[in-house]
Amino acid sequence: MMSTDKLKTGLIHYYFGMGCGKTSIGLGHIVRALGRNLRTIIIQFLKKHDPTAQKGYFYGEYITLTEKLNVPVIQFGEFNFIKSGKQIANQLEMAQNALSKVKEVITSDNYDLVILDEVGSMIKLKLWKIKEFLKILEKKNPKIEVIITGHQKIPELESIADYVTHLEAIKHPFQKGILARPGIEF
Repeated sequence: MMSTDKLKTGLIHYYFGMGCGKTSIGLGHIVRALGRNLRTIIIQFLKKHDPTAQKGYFYGEYITLTEKLNVPVIQFGEFNFIKSGKQIANQLEMAQNALSKVKEVITSDNYDLVILDEVGSMIKLKLWKIKEFLKILEKKNPKIEVIITGHQKIPELESIADYVTHLEAIKHPFQKGILARPGIEF
């Protein structure tokens, strides 16, 4: 019999590193949570998918989550990569809107599992201040499980997280000139 109990204690996970699989770990948690009738959402930063205009980064998980599993996916990003030190007004506005949405979602009672994908990059690109993000995390609903991903090691996140995993690439096909493949890497 499947449990419909909501979480009594929501913890914080932090998955980081240059190895692949950070987003996939979050997606695995979504699959597991859906099997227990938990309410899930993923908020992706620096990723943008527009299937109607055929623009952006066509991440396979977006299609699966939104069209097949009815999991909300909120994206804050642009159709081009954002480069460090090159922020412009609309990117900073997007970043503040994203931070407001994070606060709204993790302080609500609407979800049991929240994935925050690419937080490390938002901080590394100076689109978010770590102290501001930490203040929001401190106010999260204590029953919500939060999974944070990013390439960068951010010591402040490492110290407050209940789970910390560093993913390190030992070998990657990109090193042999094999580019990312649809359905495997994205």
